[in-house]
Amino acid sequence: MDVEQIKTFLVVANTKSFTRAAESLHVVQSTITARIKMLEKQLGKELFTRDKRNVSLTPAGMSLLPYAERIYELSTEGMKVVQLEQNFHDQLTVGTTHVLWDYVLFDALNAFRQTRPAISLRMITEHSEILIRKMMDGLLDVAIVFYPVHHPNLELTPIIEDTFELVAPSTFEIPTTALTPDDIKALPYIHLSWGGSFTHWIQKTFGNHATFSLEVDHVSLLLKFLHSNKGVGFLPGTVAKKLIQNGELMRLPLVTEEAIPKRVIYLLQRKKNPNSENVIELTRSICSAFKMDE
Repeated sequence: MDVEQIKTFLVVANTKSFTRAAESLHVVQSTITARIKMLEKQLGKELFTRDKRNVSLTPAGMSLLPYAERIYELSTEGMKVVQLEQNFHDQLTVGTTHVLWDYVLFDALNAFRQTRPAISLRMITEHSEILIRKMMDGLLDVAIVFYPVHHPNLELTPIIEDTFELVAPSTFEIPTTALTPDDIKALPYIHLSWGGSFTHWIQKTFGNHATFSLEVDHVSLLLKFLHSNKGVGFLPGTVAKKLIQNGELMRLPLVTEEAIPKRVIYLLQRKKNPNSENVIELTRSICSAFKMDE
């Protein structure tokens, strides 16, 4: 298998069309067909089923897909390292989630970039599961994730034990007593599932099949609906603290039978990293961002 065959396989799998794949790769359709046939011959398996209207992956193609994605990504990263421009001494790649980039780490990473202009800094936004896989594949130098992972080539460091806070806009009428789950049901509650133990807690507190009037999947939407509806919702403590400090939100007291769970935020790095000195400085900047929130 060569890189062009892998790339062609991925584009066909994504577009579900040999014609659209040819247009995307700027080659004639016969080239796409030849590359796929050569790849199938090498593997001894058909990768696509074809008819006049559709192209779909066979079971063998489905099995190959995640490995092909990783092979192509690794080859691309390798090329970037080799072709690193001369005005940069090093390149570091760091990944985490949207919420941490936007509300915790932006200032720290921007400061790191300003003080080390000779370091090319690449930032990746993904869910923890994907970031962990990228770390295992050697595609990231540092990742900040919400789940622990034990791997012989990775070093895991807990950064902080984060909380979840019930918050509302600063214009919200302050309750005279602590709220209960029944009170929340009666309010304009905007739900965002933070996963893991938080999801289990929500199910136990509100019922396994609880349906909320408004559910969102991104923190920016949660904040917009909180303000427009004068509603309430849960935010990680690391995010809530900054928004409370600048007067955008207020923390609401809440009483529940089972305490709101906490989650640990972890820093992942490779044990043997050729960029070790720069990685050390990068991780210091990251950890300092969380300590500022304590």
